[in-house]
Amino acid sequence: TLQLPSTAFAHLRRQAAALDAFRPRLDACCHHHTPLPCARRAWTDVLDRFCTDEFGVKTRQYHCCRQQGAA
Repeated sequence: TLQLPSTAFAHLRRQAAALDAFRPRLDACCHHHTPLPCARRAWTDVLDRFCTDEFGVKTRQYHCCRQQGAA
C-alpha cells in the first residue's frame, strides 16, 4: 500500500492505481493460452485508462500519455 500524505501527490496516486489495476490482469494472462498478447492488451487498457485520468486533471500529464500509436 502506498503511503502518501492526504493532500497533494495525486499524480503518484494515479500511477499507483494504474499499477494496482495492471497486476491482477497480468496474473490472469499467465494462465491464458496466449500470454504475451494478453499482457500487451492488459497493459494498453490500463495505460489508456491512466492517460484518460491524467488528461482529466489540470496538471501536467505524464510524458507517455502524449505518445501516439506503438510509441
